[in-house]
Amino acid sequence: MIKSLVFDKDGVLLDLIETWLPVMQGLAEYTLSLVPADSGRPVSRAMLLSSVGINDDTGRVDPNGLFARGSFFEIRAVWQTLLPAGMINLQEDESYRSEVKKIVRELGRGNAVAKGDLLTPLTQLSDAGFKLAVLTNDSEGSARQGLEEVGIAHLFDPIIGADSGHGGKPDPRGLLHCCAMHGSAPAETLMIGDTSADYDAAINAAVGGFVCIADDPAHRPDAAIPESDVIARLSDLPALLVRRGDMR
Repeated sequence: MIKSLVFDKDGVLLDLIETWLPVMQGLAEYTLSLVPADSGRPVSRAMLLSSVGINDDTGRVDPNGLFARGSFFEIRAVWQTLLPAGMINLQEDESYRSEVKKIVRELGRGNAVAKGDLLTPLTQLSDAGFKLAVLTNDSEGSARQGLEEVGIAHLFDPIIGADSGHGGKPDPRGLLHCCAMHGSAPAETLMIGDTSADYDAAINAAVGGFVCIADDPAHRPDAAIPESDVIARLSDLPALLVRRGDMR
């Protein structure tokens, strides 16, 4: 019997593009501002964004790209390879990391966009007795801020980010920590996500199943995911759980 539901954040609870595209464009612009004019290595905002799966012209996001599934630690590592040799280390330079946090706060604050109606289905699930958690490759602080802005943070415990001490997905430790916090076995837990990182975390943690959020079943991150476990939006989740026999 399923007792716990663990949700990815971006692309599941929050609209990934509406919430984060302006932030990523700002981060790319700031990173470019540090490139010396005489570096001899041409790099553009479009190049930086394309390297992580964002089309700067159209705003479209590759669902299998690093922006959709990875952490900013991984994004910085990719950007570093595109920058001139001898530039600052994006992972270690404290002034860069401090400015990045400032940009994320300034561009991200107040801009979280819910992916459809969240409060109704989440309240229904909570009232049905499920324990709810969030597991994201975003930072914990940023995740809490976004969830508070759309009025649903109070429904989740715990809220785990890539910096919460359990590693980032697909590492299973964060998901297993959610199970432990809920007093649920992995087999009594479902992961609800939209990327390969979410699905692989579910497989690695050997949880009771994976529900995929995708506009089209063809866009699910792995063909092994049954099409019957793919839904377009979170408001479809209660009905899916009823069909699965996990909810009355």
